[in-house]
Amino acid sequence: MLNVLFICLVSCFIIYIGKRVWKKGSTNFIAGYGKVFTPRNEKQLAKGFGLIVMLFGFESMLFPILSLFFEGSGFYYGLLVVLNFFAIFGLMIKDQVQGEA
Repeated sequence: MLNVLFICLVSCFIIYIGKRVWKKGSTNFIAGYGKVFTPRNEKQLAKGFGLIVMLFGFESMLFPILSLFFEGSGFYYGLLVVLNFFAIFGLMIKDQVQGEA
């Protein structure tokens, strides 16, 4: 039970970080920023990143609690983590393509 409480506290911190990224509107934490990747619409990209990070925080809070009642929820949590990963790359690709159109 103490593990679930710790995970919930870490999840709240992740949600806070996502909210800060959304409000600040800056994505300079991306690896290769300015050298490999330069955002075309940084405010919109930061909102998308912030939303995905906040969703990850909510997922990280929800699934350990659900695992107390349901077995096998780890697979679905892992699936959502992979989807979040691809969503972030999708946002980066959308940002680059949207500026060219």
